Amino acid sequence: MLDKMFRRLALRTANAVFILVCLVYFTILFNQPYVGLSLKNIEGNWNVTFSDPHGEGYRSGIRIGDMVIKINNGDPGTYPSTKKWGEAEGASTITVKSPEAPLRVVQIENPPFAYTLLSELPVAALGVIFWLVGLVTVFKRPFLVKAHALFWFNWLVGLVIILAPVSSRGLILAREIEAIGFSLVPVLLVNFISVFNNKVNRLNQLIIWILGIISALLVMIFVLNGLGAAIEVVEIRKLPLINGVIGTVTVLWNLVWLIRLPAEQPAKNQAAIVLWSLAIGLLPFVILTAVPILLDVELIANPKVSALFIVIVPLTLSYVVLNKSLPNGRMFLESLIISMVSGILTCLACAYFLFLIGMINDLKLETYLLWLSLTAMALVIFNLFKALVHYAADKYIFTHRNRGIGTKIVELHRNSSSMNEVLIVEELINQLGLEGAFVIVDGQEERYTKTAVGRYLGNAKEQAIMEDYYRIAKNTRHTIQYFTGNFPAELYIPVVSEEFACGIFLSHRRSYIKFKSNEVLILTKVCDQLGQRLKLIRDMKQLSREINAIEKKSWETQRRSQGLEVINRLLFSNLEEEKKVLAREIHDGVLQIGLDLNRRMKELITNFSTESNCIQAILEMQDMMEDLNYELRSICSNLRPSSLRDLGLIPAVEVMFQQIMQKELLVIVLEVRGVTREARFNEDIELVAFRFLQEGINNVIKHSGSSGVNVTITLVNKKIEMIMKDSGKGFDPREIADWSLTGNHFGIIGMKERIESLGGEFSITAKIGQGATLKASIPI
Repeated sequence: MLDKMFRRLALRTANAVFILVCLVYFTILFNQPYVGLSLKNIEGNWNVTFSDPHGEGYRSGIRIGDMVIKINNGDPGTYPSTKKWGEAEGASTITVKSPEAPLRVVQIENPPFAYTLLSELPVAALGVIFWLVGLVTVFKRPFLVKAHALFWFNWLVGLVIILAPVSSRGLILAREIEAIGFSLVPVLLVNFISVFNNKVNRLNQLIIWILGIISALLVMIFVLNGLGAAIEVVEIRKLPLINGVIGTVTVLWNLVWLIRLPAEQPAKNQAAIVLWSLAIGLLPFVILTAVPILLDVELIANPKVSALFIVIVPLTLSYVVLNKSLPNGRMFLESLIISMVSGILTCLACAYFLFLIGMINDLKLETYLLWLSLTAMALVIFNLFKALVHYAADKYIFTHRNRGIGTKIVELHRNSSSMNEVLIVEELINQLGLEGAFVIVDGQEERYTKTAVGRYLGNAKEQAIMEDYYRIAKNTRHTIQYFTGNFPAELYIPVVSEEFACGIFLSHRRSYIKFKSNEVLILTKVCDQLGQRLKLIRDMKQLSREINAIEKKSWETQRRSQGLEVINRLLFSNLEEEKKVLAREIHDGVLQIGLDLNRRMKELITNFSTESNCIQAILEMQDMMEDLNYELRSICSNLRPSSLRDLGLIPAVEVMFQQIMQKELLVIVLEVRGVTREARFNEDIELVAFRFLQEGINNVIKHSGSSGVNVTITLVNKKIEMIMKDSGKGFDPREIADWSLTGNHFGIIGMKERIESLGGEFSITAKIGQGATLKASIPI
C-alpha cells in the first residue's frame, strides 16, 4: 500500500516538475537570445571556433576565425560562460575583430517571437512527446512494471530535450542539469531493457552501476567546479556521450540476444521491433551529431534536425509495452517505413509548393527538415492529446463506455434481441489478438451452422478443410488439438454438452506466437463460455421461431374463424333472403294460379248447368294448370339448373353463357380442353363448378366494367381447372384478405369455401387498371 502511494506521489511530482520546467523554458526562450558562438583561447586571444548559422552571432556577421576582444565591455576570459563552457551565451554586446576589417561592436538583439517559436518548437515538441507517451503508457497499464520503467525513461529524456535550448542560452545551472540528465538517460534505458527481458541479468546490473558511477563523477566535477576548483569543464561534455555509447551498445546486445530466441517466443518479435526502431531513431543522431562531437570535427547536421528522428523510439517502446500480442515485426516495420516515406514525400511536395509561391525564400535541407518536423510533431501531439482526452472522458464522463467483454456479454444475456453469433466471435478474436476464428455448431439432419470471422471470412477452401476435420473429430475424438504445418488453424477446442456440440477453430495470433499451455486452459474456459452462449442463442432462436409459427398459426386461425363467422352470418342472411324471394315468387305466381284454379273449381261445381259451360271451364282450368307447371319448373330451375342435371357441365355452361349474352352487353369466349360435351362428373363437382362460373360472370357484370371475358375449362391430372380472365378496372389484391371480414363479394368467398371443401384450390390475381383473373381447380 505504501509502495503504491509512493509511486503515485512520485508520478505526480515528476509531472509537476516537467510542467514547471516547460514554463521556465518558454519564459527564457522568448526573453534570452541564442548567440551560438564557441570560443577558444589561442595564444592569449579568444578566437571563434564555431558560429551557429541559427544563432544571433552569425546573423550579426561574426564568423569562424574572428577574434573576440570584449564581451559586455569586459575581458572574455573573465566572462562566466566563456570561462566555464567556452561560449558567449548571455552576452548583450560583443567587440569583435575580423581579419582585414576594423574593430566593431556587435549588439546582440532578441529575434522576433515567430522566428524563435519556429526554430525551437520542433525540439520542444519532441520533449513533450516523450513525456506524453510515457504518461499515456502508465495510465493504460498502471500495474505494469514495464510501463513505469518506460515512463521514467521518457520523462528524463523529455526533460533533457526541453533543457537543451535553455542551457544553450546561458541559464544558471541549466547546462549542468542537462549534462547530468543526459548521462542518466542510458542508465534508465538499460534498466528498462532489463525489466523488458523479465530476467535478472548480472551484466546489465554491472553496466548500470558503471553508468551510474560515470554520472556521479560528472556531478562531483560540477560540484568541485562550483566550489572554485580549476577543472576544464568543456571536456566534461564527452562524459554523457560516453555513457550514451555504452548504454546503446548494452541495449543492442540485449536485443540481439532476444532475437536469437525461438520463433514462438513473444520476446523475439518484440525485440525485433524495438531494435529496428532504435536503429531508425538513433542512427541519424549518432552519425550526424554524437560521433562528430567525440572526434572534435565539424557537425554534419544541426543537432536539432538529427534529434527529430528519435521520436520513433518512444512511440515504438510504448506500443510494445501496451500490446502483449504484436503483429509480425516485418509487417510493423513495413507499415512504419511506408508511413515515413509517404510523410517525407508529402512534406517535400508541400515545401516545394511553398517555395514556388514565395512563402519560403530558400529551399535548403534544414528548411525542409524543419517543415517536416513541424508537421510530424503537430500530428503526433494532436493524437497524443486526443488519446489523453479520450481516456479522461471514458473514465470520468462517459463511464458507461468503459466496458470489457464480460460486461458486454452480461448485457447480451439481458437483451436477447441483440444476440448475434458473428459479433460475439468478432469480440473474441479482437480481445485475444487473433487473425480469425471459425465456429461450427451442430444442427438438425447433419446440418451445421457456421460462423467465420477474420481471415476465414469468405475463405471457402479453408472453411471446407476445417469442416471436414470437425466431421471426423466428432465421430472419433472430441478433444483439444494443436495443429502444425499448413493446416488453416492453430488450435481446435470442442464444446460438448447435452443436446449441443460445437467446434471452435482459432487461427494464429497476429504475431504468430504459439499458444502456451497456461493460455490454452484460459482459452478452453473462454470457448466453453462462448459455446454456452451459442447454445443459448440457438435455443432462443428456435424458441422464437416456434413462437412466431404459433403466433402466425393462431393469427390465421383467428382470422379464418372471423371469416367463417361472417360467412356463417351471411349464409343465414342469404338463406333468409332466398326464402323471401322464393316466398314472393310462390305468392305472386304459383299461389295466385292455385287460388284462381280453386275459385274456378267452386264455380264449376256451383254453376254446372250445360255441357258447353263445363267444357269452357275445363279448358280454362287446363291453361291454369299449364301456367302452374311452368312457374314450378322455373322455380326449380333457379334452384338447380335442369340443363346441368340433364345434359352435364359443359352444355349447362354454354346455355348459361348464351342467356347472359342475350341479356347483357358482354362477350364471353369459352375454350374447353380435354373435356367432351357428354362428359359427366360427380353431382357436387358439377354444381360447384357451375356456380363458380356463374358467380364469376356476375361479378364481371357488376364490378369489372369489362366488355369481354375469357373462360377456359381444362381437364388435366384428374382435375378440372377453370380460369376466368377479364380486362376490366381491376382492384388491389391486398383487399382480398379483408373480404371475409367485411362481407364484401360474399359470392366469391362462398365459392372459395365450397371449392376448398371439395379439396380444390382457389386463387385471385388482380392489378388496378389491368383486370382480374379467377382460377379454380377441383379434383375429380
